[in-house]
Amino acid sequence: MSIVLYELAGANPQRRFSPYCWRIHLALWLKGVSFDARAWRYNDKPLIAASGQGKVPVLFAGEQVLWESWDIACYLEAHYPEGPSLFPEGQAQAKAFMERCDKVFNVAIRWFLLPAIYPLLTPGDQRYFRATREAQIGMALEACSQKADQAAFYAVLAQFAEELGDKPFFAGNEPGYSDLSLLGSMLWGAATWPVDFLADEPRLNSWRARLAARFPGLGDYCFCYPL
Repeated sequence: MSIVLYELAGANPQRRFSPYCWRIHLALWLKGVSFDARAWRYNDKPLIAASGQGKVPVLFAGEQVLWESWDIACYLEAHYPEGPSLFPEGQAQAKAFMERCDKVFNVAIRWFLLPAIYPLLTPGDQRYFRATREAQIGMALEACSQKADQAAFYAVLAQFAEELGDKPFFAGNEPGYSDLSLLGSMLWGAATWPVDFLADEPRLNSWRARLAARFPGLGDYCFCYPL
């Protein structure tokens, strides 16, 4: 069965920067599933029309069409049991951790990333990105620096580092969807923002290195600094 994953890309089709798409890209790698990762831009909505909505990730698995990263992850876990489990920490715990990444980490880092992403897009996507993101945040992209609180962001990193503790991975002895969720958010930065924000956080830096070692092809997508 052919597997096709549509994931968000910049003007350079290799620059994949959606944290939600990265969760599924990494999940497919972890499961050992062969797939075709195709670049998708905001103006490419006809390519995913079969999903009945307009956002990625979208996974075409034979005749099935799936969207929403969590739903896709659950599908992969159910249909590819022979690969490593995506949820060694338990499905409920993995979902709770993912939601914390969305509500805490992603909210804290977005003020740094949104202005950085804009010039990396095609002109058509720039218009869409500015209109939709400024409506979401209630200000111009250029004003994001007013909200970009470095101390608050590093406090968020410290919270995640404390939760990791001395475990090799957030999921335990082996990586799971919790790890993929946070790494996906970090790849959002590695593809778009030239600041390695883990340089001064040794526990998370070591965790990231252990996790990146599981995915040899990851470096091809890290435009701003190596993992």
